[in-house]
Amino acid sequence: MAKYYFLGTLLPPLSFDTPPEINFFQLETLLHDNLTHKDYEKTVVVRRFFDILNLRSFWLGEELDPRGELTAIDFEEALINRAGLPSYVYDFLDTHQGLSDRLHHFPFLLAKFFQSTENLKDPFLKRYMQFEREMRLVMTAFRAKKLKRDLSVELQYEDPEEDLIAQLLAQKDADVYEPPEKYKDLKVLFEKYGDDPLALQKALDVYRFETIENFVDMADTFSIERILAYLTQLLLVEKWFELDREKGSQIIGTIVKET
Repeated sequence: MAKYYFLGTLLPPLSFDTPPEINFFQLETLLHDNLTHKDYEKTVVVRRFFDILNLRSFWLGEELDPRGELTAIDFEEALINRAGLPSYVYDFLDTHQGLSDRLHHFPFLLAKFFQSTENLKDPFLKRYMQFEREMRLVMTAFRAKKLKRDLSVELQYEDPEEDLIAQLLAQKDADVYEPPEKYKDLKVLFEKYGDDPLALQKALDVYRFETIENFVDMADTFSIERILAYLTQLLLVEKWFELDREKGSQIIGTIVKET
């Protein structure tokens, strides 16, 4: 396994207290120039998730998150030529041809994306994608309870036989939702910040950040695993500092829809 001593020494520390000293595009350039082709492709997996999220923005004519691989022009070409996006996206478009129908069933694309990551070989990516998926599902259960939504509808594209999904659905009619033991801290965050979407989002992102930090050994500074962890953490911190109080609630509303 390659060790990236030069790259590892260039990465400044990250914190939610101060804006990062490096931005995503600067980091992406460093990754492109210093990683092996095989390791660089691992960073692309992280960016592909933004492409799936950007599909909704593209359909709505909204600004795309530039952290994805595809630009608006790339999306137009990919949709016209039916190449450049996963095959399940094109199947989805054939099934749901109207805008409102596509937006309503958008969780299908998120479910398919996470399914596509289940066979990843890289241990960090596999663990990270599993964590991100499970956290989003638990958050969906909390929000469904708060907003009085039917959880069986919210999770209609998930496998009801899977242990986590079965556990979530078993409580869909309960007065209080109890998350799995490994995510019990999320209940504390929802109870404390549930009425303040911006504060809740920051608390959830800090939780993500700290969880990701534990995916890699503290002494491991120069491996691709540490660099992938740094990439995912930078995305969290950078996006937070892009928010401001005026547009924060609007953006958080979009984030809620993505879970």
